[in-house]
Amino acid sequence: MNEIAGIPYVEASFDKNGQGPEEEVVLPAGVTDLIIMSHGWNNNKSKAEDLYNSFFASFAAAAQPNDLAGRKLVILGVFWPSREYDTSVAVSGTPATGGGGAALGGGNGDSTKRLEEKLDDMKEIFTEAEQKKLLDEAKALLPDLEEKASVREQFVNKMRSLLDPSAAGKEDASNIFFKDDGNELMKNLKAEEEDLGEDVAGGGAALPLGVGAPAPAEGGAAGLVEILSGFKAAAINLLNYTTYYEMKTRSGTVGKNGVAPLIDKLASQVERIHLIGHSFGCRVVTSAALGSKTDKIKSMILLQAAFSQNGFSRIEQGFYRALVDNHRVKGAVLITHTPNDRAVGLAYPLASRISGDKTMAFGDKDDLFGAMGRNGAQKMEQGEAVEGKLLSVGGTYAFKANTYFNLEASDFIKNHKDIKGKEVGYVVRRAVATA
Repeated sequence: MNEIAGIPYVEASFDKNGQGPEEEVVLPAGVTDLIIMSHGWNNNKSKAEDLYNSFFASFAAAAQPNDLAGRKLVILGVFWPSREYDTSVAVSGTPATGGGGAALGGGNGDSTKRLEEKLDDMKEIFTEAEQKKLLDEAKALLPDLEEKASVREQFVNKMRSLLDPSAAGKEDASNIFFKDDGNELMKNLKAEEEDLGEDVAGGGAALPLGVGAPAPAEGGAAGLVEILSGFKAAAINLLNYTTYYEMKTRSGTVGKNGVAPLIDKLASQVERIHLIGHSFGCRVVTSAALGSKTDKIKSMILLQAAFSQNGFSRIEQGFYRALVDNHRVKGAVLITHTPNDRAVGLAYPLASRISGDKTMAFGDKDDLFGAMGRNGAQKMEQGEAVEGKLLSVGGTYAFKANTYFNLEASDFIKNHKDIKGKEVGYVVRRAVATA
């Protein structure tokens, strides 16, 4: 059996429908605590493995005297078919020379080429023959996208046809995405640079609905804002949203159909189960907790969660509200959040564009489309959520069962992927120790 930092380690791999693992997961004898962790968006399995190795090295290094006395841990690393993707904001206009934005296509030809490349890249996500055919048909529409409303309608419909509408909801305006007239949707997504606001256009640059930054442009430019001609900008935003929605759906499916049954299968072999998710992996483990039947889930840690800040809210009818009402996690739920996480910090401005609302503040807790990794769990009932901070190693936490702890993490988490530090390892260790 493999180990990470002296802790036994096993793996479970699932396909996009949550089927797997291909081989039986075998836990060592005498285990008391099973820790299950899911990655978010990654290009390949090796990046997820790097995350798990670094994360649990910090977890082990943060040990305090006798903090886990009498416990025997095992780590289970979840792998699911995710892909890091270019999720930049696209605006309509003519690129200026210099500056931090990516000058991609002031001319129509350059913009068309950018879209053709993006549609081809999407075949690595939408791999079925019929899906690839739809992407090729969408590519054939590009020459007429600017001039013909009927073509824009067709383009939107082809993107919708790639997706399962059953996961649509108001948390990210996907209910509107599937119902609106395609041409109107494209009009709403045709953002102008002034629509982005200072927080985006002024050099910080946010991502619309993804969790990873695109590769920096040559010369060190951030490359987070793309400027394309006319409706080509709207098309880029539409494609970004399409891939976001697919990963949102996929992560939930893997959690519900794959990880949840595995948890139930392994529950009889352990005393306690702890769930950890990063980014879209938070949706994997939350869906698993909601779908499982065991009462042994004693803690859940959501690191920079890439889903709605209202996901646990009763008043907003959050998608995961039943997790709270049914007390599916018997111990504490920890949620790290920080405005330093620009990948999710302004994660839902594209959703506000889809809804036709240009007045929405970008990303803060008053934004209907704010993300949990930016603001923590919002609009919960009195006493359900507690505000706190991520502390240095050795700090004192007072975790309580059936309570959601929003941990402001700006002192230690500097970006979306910065979750492997000793302070994060320490808070997870404290959650396990006190469960």
